[in-house]
Amino acid sequence: MTRVVEQFQLARRQLAGGVSSSTRVNRALGHAMLFERAEGCRVWDLDGREYIDLCTSHGATLLGHGDPRVRQAVEAVLARGWACSYENDSHTELAQLLCRTVPSCERVRFTSSGTEATLHVIRLARAFTGRAKLLKFEGNFHGYHDQVMFSIGTPADQLGDEDSPAVFPGSAGITRDIERQLVIVPYNRPDLLERAFDQHGGELAAAICEPIWYNAGCVLPTPEFMVALVRLTREHGTLLIFDEVLSAFRMAPGGAQEYLGVTPDLCTLGKAVGGGLPLSVFGGRADVMQRLMPEGDCQHSGTYNGHPLVVAAGLAAVAAYREPGFYEHISRVGGRLFAGLNEIFTRHGVPGRVQWLGARFGVYFGVDQVRTYRDVVKHRRDLMLEFVAAAIAAGVYFHDYGGAACHHGFCSAMTLTDVDEALSRLDGAVASMKGD
Repeated sequence: MTRVVEQFQLARRQLAGGVSSSTRVNRALGHAMLFERAEGCRVWDLDGREYIDLCTSHGATLLGHGDPRVRQAVEAVLARGWACSYENDSHTELAQLLCRTVPSCERVRFTSSGTEATLHVIRLARAFTGRAKLLKFEGNFHGYHDQVMFSIGTPADQLGDEDSPAVFPGSAGITRDIERQLVIVPYNRPDLLERAFDQHGGELAAAICEPIWYNAGCVLPTPEFMVALVRLTREHGTLLIFDEVLSAFRMAPGGAQEYLGVTPDLCTLGKAVGGGLPLSVFGGRADVMQRLMPEGDCQHSGTYNGHPLVVAAGLAAVAAYREPGFYEHISRVGGRLFAGLNEIFTRHGVPGRVQWLGARFGVYFGVDQVRTYRDVVKHRRDLMLEFVAAAIAAGVYFHDYGGAACHHGFCSAMTLTDVDEALSRLDGAVASMKGD
């Protein structure tokens, strides 16, 4: 038995499920992967085995593991005593930097997780509009609080009709009847979106969406869908929320909203914003954000909000994303990696394909272009699990957390030489697959 498996089994005696987060069990392995150290685009497990990392902390490590700019910023705060639950000038500095960088952000607030960010931004939207209902897109993921834990991983046989998707709970223990405040619409279906607003527009506090749907791998909105979403929210006085916990900084400093040229009323930022440390942000129009206490009547507070260590890391990370050439490098690395992986699938007769934008991507098996959740559930999960297991055996770390499709990514520390090494390893991995 390897040390990784031995330590996972030991952890299960006191740590529920052997993990601190349910999705850390890699479904392709049947256990969590335990890593001992990390540097740049590589990680080493407890047995000393090295991997090229194409999970990158589920998207949190965009700069690479142990980035020296982030480490230096954090060490400077450690040397000053990291006074927690107080404000300092770094909070203002990071807020100013984010408001210069992200188009929708006129005011921001700091939280510790993406789940907290979406919880508070939805409450704020309800406070501002005086409405209760929330429009959510089928399959989009917005964290683990009750009001959004529906239609995130609905089994294919539980979907219901496409023009009236099932409001399927993503967990046991959710408050009864909370789903009555949700309106579910398929992603990339402007016709059904129009109908939903005709029926519920006057009741909708907000429409929340992943502007680039990375939680299904990588699905881009069609221009028609995005135009309809902007028009309908404005016509009906509904606030538009872009959940950029995963998409922020992936393809542009201003995230998906900069890339798409669409400025929402409110947004959430997470994962990469903290440079690998636990920081999330929500922000948007000044008049909406002013409803937050102490200026307004909508509560948002927390002892660890804006912890000085993570604010320092966020300052270093966001400054790095704004450096000249950052996204040109991302584009070069991504272009070579994804073209190479698609070529490998074709050459070995494996029905796999990659959809990507910026530093994050999805791998799909047995399907053509993916645009809606109903396309996602047709994806061959058996081949995905086989691919992930083969890649890990070859020294490239992918993580399968059990979703209908999973997102993967690379970090800016990855070089073209690293890409070529990863493709060489993946060539052998795909060659070992059955592909039928």
